[in-house]
Amino acid sequence: MPRPKSDSRDKIVDSARKLLRRQGYHATGLAQVIEDSGAPRGSLYFLFPGGKEELAVAGVRECIGEWVELIGKARAMSATPEDWISLMCKGFAEQLRDSDFTEGCPITTVVLDSVPTSEPLTEACRDAYSAWLSALAEGLASYGIEPEQADGLAMLMLVSLEGAMVLCRAFQSTEPMERVIPQVLALIEHRR
Repeated sequence: MPRPKSDSRDKIVDSARKLLRRQGYHATGLAQVIEDSGAPRGSLYFLFPGGKEELAVAGVRECIGEWVELIGKARAMSATPEDWISLMCKGFAEQLRDSDFTEGCPITTVVLDSVPTSEPLTEACRDAYSAWLSALAEGLASYGIEPEQADGLAMLMLVSLEGAMVLCRAFQSTEPMERVIPQVLALIEHRR
């Protein structure tokens, strides 16, 4: 009879993702990931023979789908770009509040902490941003923004939202996110 599949990998990656989001690459240790995940120590070294860097890359890559999904779900539930932006920002604000403002944008801390010194992490972070920019540009295009304008506006949106999340952490409040929303919406309205 085959052995049941272990969920150790998922637990380890989830813990790494959470810890990276809170404290960055250099402050996240493998022992801390093992303790937080509850997974056996041997599992980490078996599943991630490349060590901390390989684990961090897996954690960053998990975040890609999480945000693309959040962007897509908000878009599917929204008839207007105003509803879409508001719903996305509400989701980001909830994540901040749920973590007591300890977890911001899942990639920011890793980028600031380890890019460009680690090529695999640089590539993973670049892939994350590219996927999020594509999802935002597709969303904007679906609301009638010309594709060539959607790309630049998506970049501005991501920078604004990511910056707002950093400020939310600093101020321990979602007010920066709430103040950015009308500005982003005004830019979108101007392009339509």
